Amino acid sequence: MPLPDEPFDSWVEFMAHSYGATVGEMARALGLSASEGVPGAGSQSSRAWSTELQPEQLRNLELATGRSGDEFRAMTRTTFAANAIRLTPQGRISASCPATGVAARYCPECLADSGGRWRLSWQFPFGFACPRHKRLLVDTCPGCGRPPRLLAHPLTLVPEPRHCHNRPLTESPAFGARCGADLTSSAEFVTADSDTREAQRAILRVIATGVGEFGIYAEGRPSTIQVLSDMLLLSRAARQALVDGEDFEWMPATQADASPITSHRRSGTVDLRPSTAREVALGNTLAFVALQSGERITDLLRGRVSVHTALDHYSPPLRDHVSRALGRTRRPTATLQAVKVTMPDPAARAAKLPAVLWREWTSRLAPRRLDAEIAGGALAAAVVFVGTRLTHGAAIKLLDIEAQGRQVSHVMRSLGRNGPEVDTIRAIARLAAFLDEAFTPIDFARRRAINYSGILPRDEWHEICRTANVLPGGGRRWQAARAHVYSLLSGNRVARAPFSQEAGFPSFAEVRSLRDGLPEVVSRALNDTAHAFLKAQRIDEPVSWMPDLELAGVIGDVAASGGSEWPQARPARAAVKPTRAVAAYSAGRSVEEIALEHGVARQTVSRVLEDSGVETRSGRRRANIDADWLRRRYTDERHTIPEIAAEVGVTMTTINRHLEAAGIPRRARGSASRATAIRVDPRAGDSPLLRRILVGQDATQRAERFLTVARHDTMTAAATELGVTLSILANQMRRIGVDAGGPLIQRAFRGQPLALTERGVEVRGELLRAFEVSEVEDPARLGEGSQ
Repeated sequence: MPLPDEPFDSWVEFMAHSYGATVGEMARALGLSASEGVPGAGSQSSRAWSTELQPEQLRNLELATGRSGDEFRAMTRTTFAANAIRLTPQGRISASCPATGVAARYCPECLADSGGRWRLSWQFPFGFACPRHKRLLVDTCPGCGRPPRLLAHPLTLVPEPRHCHNRPLTESPAFGARCGADLTSSAEFVTADSDTREAQRAILRVIATGVGEFGIYAEGRPSTIQVLSDMLLLSRAARQALVDGEDFEWMPATQADASPITSHRRSGTVDLRPSTAREVALGNTLAFVALQSGERITDLLRGRVSVHTALDHYSPPLRDHVSRALGRTRRPTATLQAVKVTMPDPAARAAKLPAVLWREWTSRLAPRRLDAEIAGGALAAAVVFVGTRLTHGAAIKLLDIEAQGRQVSHVMRSLGRNGPEVDTIRAIARLAAFLDEAFTPIDFARRRAINYSGILPRDEWHEICRTANVLPGGGRRWQAARAHVYSLLSGNRVARAPFSQEAGFPSFAEVRSLRDGLPEVVSRALNDTAHAFLKAQRIDEPVSWMPDLELAGVIGDVAASGGSEWPQARPARAAVKPTRAVAAYSAGRSVEEIALEHGVARQTVSRVLEDSGVETRSGRRRANIDADWLRRRYTDERHTIPEIAAEVGVTMTTINRHLEAAGIPRRARGSASRATAIRVDPRAGDSPLLRRILVGQDATQRAERFLTVARHDTMTAAATELGVTLSILANQMRRIGVDAGGPLIQRAFRGQPLALTERGVEVRGELLRAFEVSEVEDPARLGEGSQ
């Protein structure tokens, strides 16, 4: 039975040891590998099983053991530390989350008591002490000096619990050799005092319950990831304080020794994630003690946290203490809400604002670390709630009913950390005051209510590009252009466009890239399209407008980034004057003559004439191919496409198009569809037997090698003469036997030479006649062999 807190890989290894089986054999017996719907076993399989079990593996375990799949799921890392795990967009455990790390520390006494069975809490970086034996965990094997479970247990070895399964440190270890040191014999023993043991228990409680409830968390109850991130930050600050020679009166006397701290020896600064249990224990203990009081946190962080530190992963209570440590006395939101304004009307102010603040303003004011569209929406909401008591969520709903209030909160917490952002709060307040007093030429509330589903049809986009003589690109560029015009007019996020669910709809980054790289002529054309759309809606407003950037603290305009060049759609068209081309063509000159005169391709002249409304005199020659004739040639007579194309005098593309139109299935491309592979060798004549054998890829080679085999006493001798491997020759003999309708050879065994079957004698005779080869073997021996 599994022990409480036992990891799944430890249980599998102990089961394998009990049965005298390898880990791979036990995995197959339990249905963890080599069964339907289950990934195959590999070198790191046991690590994968201990991280997460697939549904099919859980069902197989239930059938094999009679125990609940939930019991086995609870033995995996992702279940045990579910509250501490942060996943990447690809679904993997993030390398930056508190649950990263699998090398496994251990308690020698616990290993001895359990017979070598491990504990889940040892496999994480937040495991550093054994409360039961009042000691710190051991980091490395006493034999090889490396973490004892740095690699997964080999699938081909029988496990030895309590012993290290790392490869030995010798230069060329033998296959299957292992360190084998007894882990319970480790002489290292470092006492864990009561503060350290209490810190370890508190961390495990937070992992189990999913919230923090001690010290400054008593009311806020932040999540596990936030608590562990807080402790990581405070652990580094506390260890750095000891290295700098500073200690505080609230520090326990047993924790004021800096000797366990080794990560500072190269650079003088400690690592965020130390590797030794002693340093981890010291940092976490001091962090746990500091979290009992806000003053202690401020002591640790003052001078040891950068103004550029991103606070997104930390708990709200800790963020407040970080602000105090940095000398901040008020949150940006509270500062904006406290601004004195006369009769604030947030709804009227929102009508003068786009839902995403003007990009020039966003570029000036937004924190550099954030997505520009999210930051633009949050800054617009911040302008709305200046001088009001609105919440973030209520302010942004006045601009974008589908936006998330937490996005505003996230941006506001980030304001002012970089030098260029320090005036952002004042600039937002100035913009709000300006909008309250000034008349603005655009009613964005009305713009947001318009139906934009018919804006910039694809034909209109192609016409714009044709007129500008630039490449229109594919559907994605057209969608990006539509989204650009939509956001230009509405001021909304591009994802709010009514056509955002259509295939090929671009991301905001793609729209921004297109907008920044628009050629001037295309940009003007799109502005004209937007203006025409407003006129159709009976709206007499400019396409776009924004307040002067001087309000944001910028002297002069920000340089525009557009005006780049796109490839010309038809570079040669510039050399053809439409009036001259039409006049020459009307006078009787051919398209080819006009093209030669201008030094361009015939197709260029044809397109110029077509754009001018001139109908050309002759078209492309078309081949008239009878479908029945084509089917007979291709399917019955087995001619290839190049052969048919040469016979008709057209291209292979034309033949392919006629085959598709006639519904004739085409053969697979490659060597298997060559003429030599699809047609019977002429030497087969009318023989039904040879017509089955001498067709297909390498058919002639198989036949010739069969004749060679028939002259030898063993297949090995024949393979040696031919210079091929025995397996290749045996496969070819099996294939020719299948084509002939039965085995042709009885292979040599127990002193008996190779012999031909009756079918083999018949095939050999037919082949000798077809290939005009004389008999070189004694017919009597062949006759005896066939009996």
